Amino acid sequence: MVWRLLQDALLGTFGALSGPEPVLYYRKPDAVPGAWRPEEGEEPVEDSSRKYTVAVPAHRVDELRALLRRAGNSFDQRVMYLEVGGYAEFLEVRPEDGFLEV
Repeated sequence: MVWRLLQDALLGTFGALSGPEPVLYYRKPDAVPGAWRPEEGEEPVEDSSRKYTVAVPAHRVDELRALLRRAGNSFDQRVMYLEVGGYAEFLEVRPEDGFLEV
């Protein structure tokens, strides 16, 4: 259900955009395996993720960051990965960022 909330949020936030710069997204259908280490010296946590690609104009990237932070809370994540123009960002998820809405 939460994956559907993320998809709906992406479409609702960026899919209704009109104008010369259309917004596109796609989701790789298979889960992407990965691992991360919560703290130095702790054992890695392995999990599966889904990778979305969202094309947005530069002036809307902050909206995408905010949406991903809400998604992070909804998925009970500490950090969300975002790549913008080939540069990786690790978005720290905070309680005050809120959750994806139903």
